[in-house]
Amino acid sequence: MIAIVGAMPEEVSALLIYMENSKTTTIHNIVFHEGIFNGKEVVVFQSGIGLVLAAMSLTVCLDHFKISHIINIGTAGGLHPSQKVLDLVIPDLLTYHDFDITPFGNERNFGPKNRFVFQADKTLIDEFKPLISHERVWYGPLVSGNVFVNTQAHYDEIMAYYPQAQACEMEGAALANVASEFRIPIIIIRSLSDIVMHPDNAMSFNEYLSKASSRSAKLCYDFVKVIPS
Repeated sequence: MIAIVGAMPEEVSALLIYMENSKTTTIHNIVFHEGIFNGKEVVVFQSGIGLVLAAMSLTVCLDHFKISHIINIGTAGGLHPSQKVLDLVIPDLLTYHDFDITPFGNERNFGPKNRFVFQADKTLIDEFKPLISHERVWYGPLVSGNVFVNTQAHYDEIMAYYPQAQACEMEGAALANVASEFRIPIIIIRSLSDIVMHPDNAMSFNEYLSKASSRSAKLCYDFVKVIPS
């Protein structure tokens, strides 16, 4: 069974449009939707926003369902002015941008001295690439934290420590962290709903959340077909 997780109601609703033969189970106030998604058995659920809810909800899922692969879809904020709303970001590495224990020798970067860097599954990424035809896509690291990044100070701090990061959001690194502990392959598919520090940032997020969610859901629907059972 494939687990598909989104943080927000809009992201999950976009997925459920494609679900067949669905049934719901509620565990610890998390609603899990089991069913058939483009011919594959899946469980779809909403994690909630933020690192703690993301980690908790995925752990509950993995404790109660036999999961072979994890797909996280949703939105993110782009970190580079050359990016555009609705571009895709497919990260290979993920870490926490607001987690700082540098006094204990843990560096804030994507290097080997940061033990909180997590890898998305390379095989899943390679299997996903042929599905992308007309979309603009950015491959590279992603950072997560418990803050919606919309100030110059937040942006400058991220870019000072993580200049390679393509986007930022609030769940991906926690999901990758849990997936790493359970040794289950994960892929994160994010559609940009806004570009950080763009003058219309807040308006872009509200306007494009639904569009970004729909786009990610359709790509996810096409993708599960090629994932080995």
